[in-house]
Amino acid sequence: MTRNDGQKLHDSFRPQLDAGEVVTLDFSGTTTFVSAFFNTAIGQLLQSYTKDQLSKKLVIRNVPNAAVGPLQKAIDTANRYYRDPAYRAALEQVLTEQSELV
Repeated sequence: MTRNDGQKLHDSFRPQLDAGEVVTLDFSGTTTFVSAFFNTAIGQLLQSYTKDQLSKKLVIRNVPNAAVGPLQKAIDTANRYYRDPAYRAALEQVLTEQSELV
């Protein structure tokens, strides 16, 4: 599951979530994930929702054991990025500096 797959998934359920519906994502049968998938599919939701709000509106089922850690990290990192301006500024500074090296 790639970053593009994550964006497609995000785009497919976001309208229902924004309308106040509870959305269930079921990952049965899925075996391969990259962190960017979770960042894009779920992490960006933390820009609009708190972790508490999201935990009430988004049900995630059947995530393979190997993907639980990356999923939680994506949620925690996005939450910090969107809620902590100092963290966001520091991260953006590092990314800017790295892009200048290329």
